[in-house]
Amino acid sequence: MKNKKIIIGIAILVVLIALLAGLYFISVYKPEIQKKKQLLQRFSEFKAQCDEKKAQGYDVTEAEVLARRAKRAFDRKDYKTADNLLDSAFEALERAKKIPVMPEEVKEEAKKRFSQIKVASLYERITDNVRNIDEVITIFKETETDFIFRGWWIWYPCPESPETVLPPDYPSDYVKICAERGYTYQQFREALSEIKKEMPNVIFCGAVPAERINFNFLEIDPMTGEIYKKEGIEEMALDPAKWGITSVSKDKLQKHFQEGATSPGGYFPDITNSDFQELFMSWVKKQIDCGVDAIWIDMLFSQARILNEITGDPYHPAVKESYEAASKIVDEIHDYGYLKGKYIYVGTWLDCIEFPYPPPNLDFITVSPSSDEISAMKLEEEKWDEIVKKIREKMGDIPIFAFMDWSTSDSSPMAIFSQKLTIEEQRKFLKIADDFFQKKGIIFVYPVHGGWMGNNAKILSFGKSKFYDSKAPEFNTYETIKELAQNKSKH
Repeated sequence: MKNKKIIIGIAILVVLIALLAGLYFISVYKPEIQKKKQLLQRFSEFKAQCDEKKAQGYDVTEAEVLARRAKRAFDRKDYKTADNLLDSAFEALERAKKIPVMPEEVKEEAKKRFSQIKVASLYERITDNVRNIDEVITIFKETETDFIFRGWWIWYPCPESPETVLPPDYPSDYVKICAERGYTYQQFREALSEIKKEMPNVIFCGAVPAERINFNFLEIDPMTGEIYKKEGIEEMALDPAKWGITSVSKDKLQKHFQEGATSPGGYFPDITNSDFQELFMSWVKKQIDCGVDAIWIDMLFSQARILNEITGDPYHPAVKESYEAASKIVDEIHDYGYLKGKYIYVGTWLDCIEFPYPPPNLDFITVSPSSDEISAMKLEEEKWDEIVKKIREKMGDIPIFAFMDWSTSDSSPMAIFSQKLTIEEQRKFLKIADDFFQKKGIIFVYPVHGGWMGNNAKILSFGKSKFYDSKAPEFNTYETIKELAQNKSKH
C-alpha cells in the first residue's frame, strides 16, 4: 500500500512538472517562436516592397543595408534588435529617392576630361609621412601630374581619426600606430583637400582591394562604424561549394590565397555575398565622401576568372554570377558618385575582357609589363599589340594605364625593377617604357612613390622602407620621371 502511494505521488509530481514545463514553454518559447515567424513574414514583405521600389528606379541602398543588419541580428537570435532595424529599413524605404539619370552630356564631358590625361603618377599613399603634404604637392606640380593613381589604398581596417576608440578586440595601440602612419580617414580627407586647393583640376584616384577581408583585425564599416564579428567575416569568404563545386575545397582555396594574394590574416571574399558587397561599397563610398575623383579596384573580376579556371566553363553559374556581381559594383559606384554630384571614374585590370558577357561600364583599364620584360629591358611588340586589340574590341576607345605591379613576391614587376636593375638601368627602362606605351596609345604611370618591393627586398628606400620611392638615394629616378613628364605635358 505504501509503495502504491509513492508511485501515485511520483506520477502526480511528473504530471505537475510536465504542466509547469508546458506553461514555461508557452510563456517563454512560444512568444519567441511567434516573434521569429512574424519577423520572417516582415523580411518577406520588405523584400517585395524593396524589389518594387528598385524596379521603379529608387535608391534603396540605405534600406537594404538596414535589412541586412536586421538579418544578421535575426541569425544570432537577437529578435528585438532585428525588429528595430527592420522598422528603420521600412522607414528608409519610405523616404527613398529616385536615382537621377545621369545625362549623357555629363558622361561625355567627364570622359572627355579623362581622355585628356597626359601625365599619370603613382603615389601610394599621400599621407604615409615619408614627406609632408606640401612636399607631395610640389612633386605633383613639378611633374605636371594630371592623374594621381592609387593615392589612397586600404588593406587593414582604417580608423576615422586619431581619436577613434575601438573595442578590446583590437590591439590597444592600433589607432595610435595608424595615426602615426597617416592611416586615418581624417588625415586623408585633410591632405586631399590641400591637394585640391593647389591643383583643382587634378584627377585623384583612390584604390580598394576586392581580394581581401581581414579576420585578424575585425573589419569596420567606415560609413556606419559597425564592426563585423569574426564569424560574419568567415561567412563572407569565397567557398566554391556554394555552387556545388567540389574539386577545390573552401579551406584549400583560402589557404592558397593567404599564401599569396590576400596574405596571412585575411580571407579571399565572395563578391556575390551581399554582406561583403555592403562592406566593400562602404570602403568606396567613404573615399568618395573624402573627395576622390576615381576608384581603382584591385582584382575586381578575379573571382570570376578563378572559378572559370576551376570549372573550365565560362558559362557556369558560379562564373556568370561572379562576373555580374563585379559589373554591378561598377554601376553602383557611378550611381553613388552621381548622387553626390560628381562623375566617379572606375577602373580595374584587363581580365574583365576574357568573358563572353557584355562589358562592364568601366572608365579605364590597367595593365602591367611583365617581370621578364623588365628584366630584359625590352617590351614584347606582338604581345602588346594583341593586348591593345583585345581591349579595344571589348571595351572600345577606353583609356589604358600601364604601371609596374607588385605583390609579396620577390619576382613581381616592381621587385625586379627595384632589386635587379641598377639605377642607370632603372632610368633607362623608364624611358623605354614611356616611349613604347605612348606609341601603343597607353599611358605609362610613373612610379613616383609606392609599390612593395618584395618581402625579402634588400635595397630599401632611405635604407629602411620596402616601398619604392623615386627620390630615395638608393634609386634616384625622380629627375628622369620629372623630365619625361614635363616633355609629355608640353605635347
